[in-house]
Amino acid sequence: MNKVKLEGRLTKDPELSERGGKQVCDLRLAVNGPGNTPPLFIDVVAFDDLAEASAEGFQKGSRVKVRGPLRYSEWESKASPKAKAQKRSKHSVIAHELVAA
Repeated sequence: MNKVKLEGRLTKDPELSERGGKQVCDLRLAVNGPGNTPPLFIDVVAFDDLAEASAEGFQKGSRVKVRGPLRYSEWESKASPKAKAQKRSKHSVIAHELVAA
């Protein structure tokens, strides 16, 4: 079963946009690790009504709880005159639930 629950603070204001006729809200969550370990930074994506509510209800520094499936993405960066393309990857959460903590 692919489902995660995370609690943390938003590191920037939510960014609402439209993609393919759907409302999409991109958020970045800082989650504290155990002890003195550095925080994890997780991208969160919300769609439709949850996207609109997130953009209106949260701001940088808001403490939130998110629940949903974890997604893994891979891509190749663009080459530049100074550097060749590199493989990149990240984990993100597709928000099924996003509430104030």
